[in-house]
Amino acid sequence: MTRHLVQINSHYWHYRMAGQGPLVFLLHASPRNSAMFEPLIQILSRSFTVVAPDTPGYGLSDPLPHAAESLLDYLPAFDDFFNKISSQRHASYPPTFGIYGTATGAQLGIAYAYTYPQAVQHLYIDNAAHFDDDLRDEILRQYFPDLTPQLDGTHLRQVWQMASQFFTYFPWFETDEAHRVSSFTPNAAMIHTAAMEFLNAGPNYHLAYKAAFLHEKAENLAKVTIPITLFRWKGAILLRYIDDLIAKGLSANVSVVETEAPPAARFEGIYHRMCQTLR
Repeated sequence: MTRHLVQINSHYWHYRMAGQGPLVFLLHASPRNSAMFEPLIQILSRSFTVVAPDTPGYGLSDPLPHAAESLLDYLPAFDDFFNKISSQRHASYPPTFGIYGTATGAQLGIAYAYTYPQAVQHLYIDNAAHFDDDLRDEILRQYFPDLTPQLDGTHLRQVWQMASQFFTYFPWFETDEAHRVSSFTPNAAMIHTAAMEFLNAGPNYHLAYKAAFLHEKAENLAKVTIPITLFRWKGAILLRYIDDLIAKGLSANVSVVETEAPPAARFEGIYHRMCQTLR
C-alpha cells in the first residue's frame, strides 16, 4: 500500500492506493479518514486497484474552498479526483469504476452515482440507512456539539465523551438501554484514535457528517439507476435504520447482500461480491 498527495485545481488530496485490476474507490465515514480502510484495502487489492481518498476537510485532504452546505457541494471535487486517477490508468482497463462507501461515504457514493451515472460501473454501499424527517431533526439537535478549541480544554472532554459513547449507543448522546446498539466496550486506544479523528477534522468536523445525515433518505437511493449492492452488516450500529431503508422498498437495480459481524468475515464478503460484479 502506498500513500499519495495530488494537487487538483489548487486543492491537495491525500489518498491510499494498492493493487492492480479494475478500479474501485473507497469513501470513508465521518469524521474518519482513509486509514480506516487499511484492512479492507489489503483484501481488495488481491484483485483490484483500490484507491481510498480522504474526503476534503478530513484526514490530510484540504477542505473545500467554501464550507459545504450540502453533500452535493462535494461532488465536483470528487469528480475531478476520480477523473484524475482514472486518466492515469492503462487503456486496457475500462473507463468506468466501482465505488464502495460506508456511512458518510455511502451517501457520497449515492449522490455521485445519480449525478454522474455514466462514470460508475457498480455502487457498493455499507451502513446506508433511512431516517424519517422528525427523527433526523431530533438527532441533529444534539449530535454535533461545538468543538472549537477552548483554553480550559472543555472541548477535549467533549470529544472524549463522544468518542467513548460512539461505539455503543446511537445516537451517541443517548446512553440508556433503549439506545444501546452494541455490548462492545472500546478500550482506551480505540477511544483515543476516534477522538483524534474528530480533532484532526477540527471545528468543521460536522460538515460532511451532517450533510450525509440530511441526505440519508430512501428517496435519494431511488434516484440511482446503475447496479447497487447494499450490504446488510449484522454488526452495524445502524442496523435498525438499514432495515428501515430496505423496508421502504428497493428498486430492481439494488441487491441486498448480508455480511457477517466479525471484520475479517465481513471484508471477505465485500471482496467476493466485488469479484462477482466488478469487471
